[in-house]
Amino acid sequence: MRPLTEINNTMKRLATITAFLIIFSGFAAASPNVEVQKMSTEPDPLKVGQYADVRFKVTNTGTEEAENVSIRFAENYPFSVDPDNTRSWRIASLEEGDTYQFRLQTRVDPNALQGQEELKFISRIDGNSRTHLMNVDLKADDDGLTIKDVEFPDKVVSGTTKTMNMTLENTANAYFRNIELSLNPGEQTPIVTSGTSGKRIGEMAPDQTREISFDLNIGRSAENGVYSVPISLNYENEAGASLQKQDSTGIVVGGEPNIELGVNNEEGIPAGAKGTVTLRLVNRGEGTANFVKINAQEADGYRILSGNSVYLGDMNPDDYQTAEVEVYANETADSAQIPVEITYQENGNEKTETQEAQFNVLTSEEQSLYTQSGGNPILPAIIALIIFIAGIVYWRRRK
Repeated sequence: MRPLTEINNTMKRLATITAFLIIFSGFAAASPNVEVQKMSTEPDPLKVGQYADVRFKVTNTGTEEAENVSIRFAENYPFSVDPDNTRSWRIASLEEGDTYQFRLQTRVDPNALQGQEELKFISRIDGNSRTHLMNVDLKADDDGLTIKDVEFPDKVVSGTTKTMNMTLENTANAYFRNIELSLNPGEQTPIVTSGTSGKRIGEMAPDQTREISFDLNIGRSAENGVYSVPISLNYENEAGASLQKQDSTGIVVGGEPNIELGVNNEEGIPAGAKGTVTLRLVNRGEGTANFVKINAQEADGYRILSGNSVYLGDMNPDDYQTAEVEVYANETADSAQIPVEITYQENGNEKTETQEAQFNVLTSEEQSLYTQSGGNPILPAIIALIIFIAGIVYWRRRK
């Protein structure tokens, strides 16, 4: 059993500690407490390499008046303040619960990385200082290095080689280095680069532009269509951080269609009679003409007896189509030109052109040489008779 004197001493010590804690808690409760808190930023998030307005408030959350309060922005990377801008503030007296609002203009370093950073403020009251941190989000410049322009033919034909010219521009207020621009057509695309698929540039200054060229081979078996070619851009900022961008450009394979018009009627149509003119259309171009339609029109020397509009459908390169038009040839005509309006679509765009097809009109003299009253050919019979007689004469002389 513990002696009574030891118990009394222990109780005295506990009483002393309790009294001290009560006195200390009362003192602490009666002290000022300054908080520095972010209100807003403009822009939000902050942009790398640009200025930002930060609005913050200073509040006394304690239970006693705070006197001679000073707030200072402690510049910490990547934030800085220009010499003529305010970076410290003073409050003579801050009552319990009072709030003051302030504005800070800071600049974000051009080489800062995208992500979250902290603004550092230091408050001081009667010689006692405290650090306050504010979380802010940073966003890297969306521009930086950009592909300003791509020069390439609107259409390329399979089996050819064409040059693609690109203009790379530095739109940021910073230097970039170890720049590599690459084209990556992929195995499923009938397009390959001649030589290396990547081009390197050592360094680019702000507002500088550089020209980069690639020679592209279009496969001989490439089908007509639009192909997407991915573009990769890799570079570093002055701090050595790696940056990447992905883009793409489209390449249209397939030349333009070129439809030629002609006629198949070599023997002609008798004057004063009706006949059929067979129109011949051939796609001599390197692209497909879709939804081809023709519309034959009347002109001097004939009249159209049948329907003058014929739909032919799609015509691929080297495709051949015919259309028949029944006409009546005038008695006084010896030839006639048929204007034919050709309408088709090329890559969704409608095009219309007019060509003329000529056919012969046989006069009465020409008809007498080629026809009999029954309509059977007489010229071949005459020629055969002459050959037969000549053969008999030759045979008799040999005898």
